[in-house]
Amino acid sequence: MFRKQREMTLRFLGRICLIVLSLLPAVSTQRGGWRVVGSDQPVIAEAGDDVILPCHISPRVSAVDMEVRWFRERFDTPVHLYLNQNDQPGTQDSDYQGRTALSPSALETGDISLRLRYIRPSERGVYTCFADDGSQYEEGQAEVIVAALGTQPSVSMDYTQGEQTRLVCRSEGWDPEPEVIWRDRNGNDVTSLSNTTLLRVSQGLRSVSSYIKIKQQSNVFSCLVRSKIPKPDWESKLHISSDFFPGVSGWMVAFFLTLALSIGAIPLLVIQWRRMDAMERQFEPMAALYLYQNLRKELESMRQIPKSEWKWILSSAVDVTLDPDTANRWLILSAEGNE
Repeated sequence: MFRKQREMTLRFLGRICLIVLSLLPAVSTQRGGWRVVGSDQPVIAEAGDDVILPCHISPRVSAVDMEVRWFRERFDTPVHLYLNQNDQPGTQDSDYQGRTALSPSALETGDISLRLRYIRPSERGVYTCFADDGSQYEEGQAEVIVAALGTQPSVSMDYTQGEQTRLVCRSEGWDPEPEVIWRDRNGNDVTSLSNTTLLRVSQGLRSVSSYIKIKQQSNVFSCLVRSKIPKPDWESKLHISSDFFPGVSGWMVAFFLTLALSIGAIPLLVIQWRRMDAMERQFEPMAALYLYQNLRKELESMRQIPKSEWKWILSSAVDVTLDPDTANRWLILSAEGNE
């Protein structure tokens, strides 16, 4: 009997423990168990754009009565400060004054995202969003990338100590890090044969330098420098003269020579065609008059038949009788067969 009572007691205590454990998350939430969630993806923009730095409180609780602070390197020099249900522009970094804002309606749902207007290249970096309700504080982060399209790449020839000739492609002013693609004259990707060096310069911008060794089998190279995010590309090409490689085939010289002669002959052909067209228009009335006179003479000669010949034609006339069995089936004959 005591054994059964003991088992019942243990079961009862176990159920109570399960109930208490299931209620702990709800209790901790009611006591302020929230956290700040930033963005795991960078915000990419161009200089002059308006951007939204995403950040929110999870679970969604109102941030109207909280302190909301956005800052970069220094906590005491905020990019934006919201305190006592009002923005505090007096403590704000002067570079950001008049360009930041929080949405009052969004604060009611725990959305503490920051709107930043007319972003500048120097404002790239990591931003921290901070929230404090008086009993606890949490923070999250959002990264901003202000994309910069570098300069048009320049391609030049360079020589190493071992007299190995190579092409060098240079461009600067990129952010984020660009990629370099080399192609030969047939459009084949030969980037694997090149070496690329990236350097960080002032204001976080990068310069790129890439070189590739020259082969005699290929005399046209193109260097494409492009951003790794969807932005415009820059491309430069370099044509190496045939004098640089003495063994170059002459078919290209013959092709361009033929093309130049053909282009030069086109104006001459047009001039000659116009001359022939003008001559044809000039002699056209004379040819028509000559044809008319000859035709008139032929008609007059046919009209003037001598009487002796006419009598001879009449004396040679005979009666013709058609055979209805061999006549054309569309021909209607008289009974005598002569009409």
